[in-house]
Amino acid sequence: MTQPFTSYDVLLLWHAFLTTFYLSLCGGALAIAGGTGMGLICFSRARLFAPLRLVVGGGCTVVRRIPFIIVLYLVFYVSGMSGLDISAVTVSILAIGLIGSTYITEIVQGGLRAVGADKIEVARTMNMGSAAILRHVILPQSLPLIVPPMLGYLVLFIKDTALASQIGVIELNQAGIILTNRGLPTFHVFFTILILYFVISFPLTVMIQKMEKKLVIS
Repeated sequence: MTQPFTSYDVLLLWHAFLTTFYLSLCGGALAIAGGTGMGLICFSRARLFAPLRLVVGGGCTVVRRIPFIIVLYLVFYVSGMSGLDISAVTVSILAIGLIGSTYITEIVQGGLRAVGADKIEVARTMNMGSAAILRHVILPQSLPLIVPPMLGYLVLFIKDTALASQIGVIELNQAGIILTNRGLPTFHVFFTILILYFVISFPLTVMIQKMEKKLVIS
């Protein structure tokens, strides 16, 4: 006979669901903010940003080649050695934001550079400043190339929140392990977790599709 979920099991899954959603939301927001800023720095040709472009470009190249679990451990141990009293959830958000921003930097930079140089030159002949060119010429044409892959990448990154369990965060995957160790059927537990992951990712996928159509039309 299949052992049913108790109220404790349901509460554990609910807490793990909220934790996974929180990690995805906050880590994704941090990745978008950081990646957009660094992408703009890498795109800028101003001499003032030359040293910063070098540092950002080199840093992103290095971090993208490091597995997420290693980045997570590095952030965890560095924060501990620095004497910072931050929770494992915050460490996980910082790690997600850090590695996510390096990929989004590449997406933003590529989208901005996809705008034809001839269009930028035409704008300059009309005495438009750099800020005006970015706002009225580059961004309207580059956003359809940036936003869908940016959000699509964040959907893929939801699954990597499972690695936060390695530093003590009880997210969906870890909750599943706890429940199966208590004797609940593995299939039933992880099928439930699959549904919960779907609940997080599917609405975002639908939103991306609608946003992509809206950007193409506009």
